[in-house]
Amino acid sequence: MPDFTVHLEWEEAKRGRLAARENPPLSVATPPAFGGPEGVWSAEELLVASVGGCLMSTLLYFTDRFDVPLEAYASTSRGRVEKTPSGLRFTSMEVAIQATVPDEEMRRRAADLQLKEKLEKYCPVSTALNCPVRITLDLNAGAGRSVEG
Repeated sequence: MPDFTVHLEWEEAKRGRLAARENPPLSVATPPAFGGPEGVWSAEELLVASVGGCLMSTLLYFTDRFDVPLEAYASTSRGRVEKTPSGLRFTSMEVAIQATVPDEEMRRRAADLQLKEKLEKYCPVSTALNCPVRITLDLNAGAGRSVEG
């Protein structure tokens, strides 16, 4: 299994630069709510984005493995940070996923695969967190019919 290595170098004030593999460098900073600059990704946003990205990758893995073609995919991820007796902590995350398959037959097939349960069990990023991650999966047939998963 792979290891993932990221290099971070402080640049100035509350800002740094991330580098990994051959990816373009990414500026990161303290969030504006804590005195950081606007227009720069924060570690907190990147963590929430990582959960959303991992859930997408996990869903793509299972739809490919079980031959369920996707026509569209979108999600919105929200992480809540609160002051706790142990300090500032993520206390919850919510990821709302909307996915479209070609037709009603594929929608039923996808529903039978229990994809939401697979996402909850197999996404390595969300399962690594020390806060609950609530996932909603709305599977739509191409004609716009939907069912909660």
